[in-house]
Amino acid sequence: MSPRSPRGGSLSGLERIRHSLNRWKPRIVKATLAAVAVLGVTAEIVEPLGDQLKEQGFLGGSFAALIALILFDAVGDSEPQEVDGVYALTDLEDLRPLMREAFDARHIRVDFFGFTMQTLLNLLREHLNRLGDEEVSVRELTLRITIAHLNLSMNLPAKLVPAPGSAGLPDGTFYFRDSPENRERMREGFTRRNWNELKDLLDRVHAKNPDIRIACEIRESLQVPDRKLYILNQEKVFSAPYGIKKREIDWRGSRQKILDPEGFSPRHGNVRIIGWDRRSTSHSTREIAEHYMEWHRNLWEELEQIKPEEPVIDDPQWVPREHRPH
Repeated sequence: MSPRSPRGGSLSGLERIRHSLNRWKPRIVKATLAAVAVLGVTAEIVEPLGDQLKEQGFLGGSFAALIALILFDAVGDSEPQEVDGVYALTDLEDLRPLMREAFDARHIRVDFFGFTMQTLLNLLREHLNRLGDEEVSVRELTLRITIAHLNLSMNLPAKLVPAPGSAGLPDGTFYFRDSPENRERMREGFTRRNWNELKDLLDRVHAKNPDIRIACEIRESLQVPDRKLYILNQEKVFSAPYGIKKREIDWRGSRQKILDPEGFSPRHGNVRIIGWDRRSTSHSTREIAEHYMEWHRNLWEELEQIKPEEPVIDDPQWVPREHRPH
């Protein structure tokens, strides 16, 4: 597959030429300067050579060529070029066309790491509905989803309790502690609900396209996510850091203040999501992409044999409806 530009499209022929020129121009200029310098010094030391070059107008021409090269370098495209394969996305919506591109493949694989897969489901819904409505040429669909385990104490999300005046802290200071009520809200209102909807979507895909090999599994991690990772077809990886925000929630008639990891990523600067393509022509970009993919790969493999004693999801693998216990 061809490398991609930061905007997500394939590099044009002009862009490829420009990238090549930008890589080689400094080398060409340096080599030319060195050659002219050596020639000039040699001409000064070896008089016959200098006289002969002057007679033929070579030194004058070389000097003019050197000046032209310096001017070319000065007026050329000296602005820093975007590195292909790096994505700076301002909104989750900017990830939709990249997910659509991933679903154009015959072998689709999406890896995810996050709290409750809410944003992942929002991105998958459109494409799974299409696979449930149309006969397609897709041969394989693999979803590897790692989520937070919400049945044990955790500091984020956290319950916020006003610090007592005797603590000597500034007014408005809160202590944070585990919130069983909020973890229950996240389990029931998000994780389990999202998993049930995802299974229903996969049921529709299987009913319309029974030849697609579907493998979908949830693994619960004891590691609290500090960011969401989306890995598309082992080619592109996108990182969206969670923010933290004080807010109030209502759950089962109880109201409390919490410190919430914002699921729909806050914007830091002008960007919400950063991505890297492992097919980039940039070595550093490829290494960053592989770094994040390997990190999730290692986590996924470790969680194969490390399981919660009381899982949030009782049926973590999708199986066709006809094979489920009644």
